[in-house]
Amino acid sequence: MIRPFDLRDLPLLHRLSERGVSLHSESALINHVHPLRGALFNLIMGGDFPTFVWRAEDGSGAGFIQLHLPDGSQCGHVLYLGATAQPEQSEETPAAPYINEEVWLPLLDQAVVEVGQRGIHSLVAEVSETGPELPVLRRAGFAVYTRQDIWVLHKVAGMKNGQRPFLQPRRAEDDWDIQLLYANTVPRLVQLVEPMPPLETGQSWLLREGNELTACVHVNRGDVATWLRLFIHPNAEARATEIVAAALLHCTPRPEHPLFCSVPRYQSWLQKSLEHNGFVLWGSHAVMVKHTVLHARRPLPELTAVLESHGVTASSPMIRQYYWPRNGHRSSHDNGRTR
Repeated sequence: MIRPFDLRDLPLLHRLSERGVSLHSESALINHVHPLRGALFNLIMGGDFPTFVWRAEDGSGAGFIQLHLPDGSQCGHVLYLGATAQPEQSEETPAAPYINEEVWLPLLDQAVVEVGQRGIHSLVAEVSETGPELPVLRRAGFAVYTRQDIWVLHKVAGMKNGQRPFLQPRRAEDDWDIQLLYANTVPRLVQLVEPMPPLETGQSWLLREGNELTACVHVNRGDVATWLRLFIHPNAEARATEIVAAALLHCTPRPEHPLFCSVPRYQSWLQKSLEHNGFVLWGSHAVMVKHTVLHARRPLPELTAVLESHGVTASSPMIRQYYWPRNGHRSSHDNGRTR
C-alpha cells in the first residue's frame, strides 16, 4: 500500500535513508542528502518535495520515494529512493545501497501517477550508466533520453599572468538573451526534460561579443561542493578553454569544496576545454525519462472553418492592374479605363 509520508513513518525513513539511492546528480554531489529533513519540511510547510511510503501487505518489504516538483515546471525529478533489503541481502552486509525491485516498481508507478495529477508532463531520474539502477528503471517504463558526463576539479593550478575577469554578472535585462542562448545551444527535444537552470538560484556570469550573448556560466554553490553549467554558443567553440578559465575566477574550488561540471553529450566538445583547465572525469550518467502525457497529433482545421469561427467574412481581393502603353510610360487602368 502506498500513501503520503506522515509522522508514523519517521523511524522507517530514518533507517532506509542510510542505504537509499539518490537519482539527482546535482543535489547528491553538492549537498548532504537528507530525505528525512525534506520530508518533514514538506509535511509541515508544504512545498516541492512530496514523499511517499510503500509497505507490503504481508510486511515483507517497505520503501519510500522523494520527488522534486518545482512550482510551474512541466518536468519533475526523482530525488531519492529507499528500500528494505532483498531476501538475499543482509542488514549486516557492508554499506551498499539496497536496490529492491519489488519495492522500487510500485513506488515509481505511484510517482508517475502523482506528477500526472499535478499536470507535470515528465518525470526524470539520473543513474549511473553502468549501475544496477538502470535496468530497474527500464522495467518501470523509463527510457534513456540523453547522457551526461560529470567532471570535477579540486584545486586550480594557478592563475596565469595577466589573466583578468572578463565575464560580466547577470542583470535582469539579460534574461531574454539568456533564454535565447539556451534555445540555440540545447536540442529542442532535450529542452523538454532539461530546463534552463533557475536564474534566481545561484549566480550567472555572461560574455557578450558586440550585441550578441556568447556564453552564460551558471554556478550553484552547495554545502559541500559547487555545480557548474556552461552554455556556450557553438560559434564560440574556439574560445571555450578561455571561457572555462574565466569561470574559475568566479567559483574557485578548494580540496574540501570541489567544483563539479555537468557536460551533456551534445556538448562533448567542451570536455577538452575542461581537461585543459585541470578537470578530471568523475562519472557518466544516463538521464532517464518517463512521460505522463501522450501528445496526439490533430489535423489543422480548414482555413474557412477558422474564419467562420472568428466571424471573419471572406472577400475577394481588389487588384490594381498595370499596363505598358505604346509611348513607353507606365499608366494605370481602373475599371478598364485609362487615366
